[in-house]
Amino acid sequence: MKKSLLSNRCESVDLKVRILLFLVDIVGGFIFSVAKLFNGGHEKYDPGKVKKIIIFRLDGLGDLVLSTAALREIRKGFPQAEITLVIGPWTAGIAECIPFYDRLVVHDCFLFSVFRGNRKLRFREELDFIRALRQSKYDLGIDLRGDLLSIIPLFLSAVRFRFAQDTRGGGFLLTHSIKGEFKHVKDKTLQLVETLGVAVEDRETELDIPENDMKYIEEYLGEKGIKQADSVISIAPCALYYWRSWPPEKFARVAALLAENYNFVVILVGSREDRNILDKIGSLAGPKIINSSGELTLGQVAALINRSVLFIGNDSGLTHIAAAVKTPMIQLFGPGETEKFGYRSDKNILLMKGDCPYHPCDQRTCKYQDHWCMDQISVEDVMGAFRKIISFRISI
Repeated sequence: MKKSLLSNRCESVDLKVRILLFLVDIVGGFIFSVAKLFNGGHEKYDPGKVKKIIIFRLDGLGDLVLSTAALREIRKGFPQAEITLVIGPWTAGIAECIPFYDRLVVHDCFLFSVFRGNRKLRFREELDFIRALRQSKYDLGIDLRGDLLSIIPLFLSAVRFRFAQDTRGGGFLLTHSIKGEFKHVKDKTLQLVETLGVAVEDRETELDIPENDMKYIEEYLGEKGIKQADSVISIAPCALYYWRSWPPEKFARVAALLAENYNFVVILVGSREDRNILDKIGSLAGPKIINSSGELTLGQVAALINRSVLFIGNDSGLTHIAAAVKTPMIQLFGPGETEKFGYRSDKNILLMKGDCPYHPCDQRTCKYQDHWCMDQISVEDVMGAFRKIISFRISI
């Protein structure tokens, strides 16, 4: 399909957002181009002189997990540099599983909080945050999202060299704006790493789960009467948006079939906020189903998924954790973009149904509710994928 000028300049499914960022880039680009005429432009980037690096990944859990390959390769490319990773509080729980930084900064960035429903302006907190980063005098700054919202704090941090892909506005605030292709998020971050002068040797995401989390999960399962020889299937029924989630009734039916007909231990995973939905699924599926929502930290959830023989979930952060710990998965996909967030292989099956004229969409609402894409996926679709993955495991 031929892309418009706006879609080439700005990676967003929302036309209004694309137009706004297009205009911001035009105005900002003009102002900064004029400024460069007077200050002589940027100095030349030399990776051999980089001593302090700051990396921004302020968005979602899945985005951070998808960036672990890039973080690892940056660590390998700059073994002597001090690396600071800046993330949001909603992903802090998984940071203990990422060993590729020296210093962690957890910051509830106002610009991202607004999009999560928190519109309280914390001017002093933001000012203190920027002042602390400026005082650290970083040589190299990297925004792994490529978004105006996270490029702004990178720019305000007064970093000498600022790298990001210019796909969601704000490229005029960078010293090195990368015109990357719209591809899988993992590959997009690795493409950025290569522009730093780093040779990418390994393209797989990974999580290094602490031993204490692995031990805790074995104790947790033991308390529920689950033996080490028992096969566990983890099911994550929730996602960031309702329209991205498979119906609870269908999850319940799959969970019941796996527990009753195949004798698997089925554990529902999710946050404390997911408890009501998981309680509903558990009551429909029967007493054999274990509901762990709100009982485990993110690191412990990662350990549980690692312990599982199969993971079933939507397009969510926990799905990306399953990919990072190499647990076979069934990924239920709907309004999102599979080429950016999906997984397909012999042991990873992606299910997607429907021919929605609005796909991809912003996922906050559905304009095609009578033919909702997630509801088009049947219980038998999931059970068929399960049988295929299990037969593949047995054959190797």
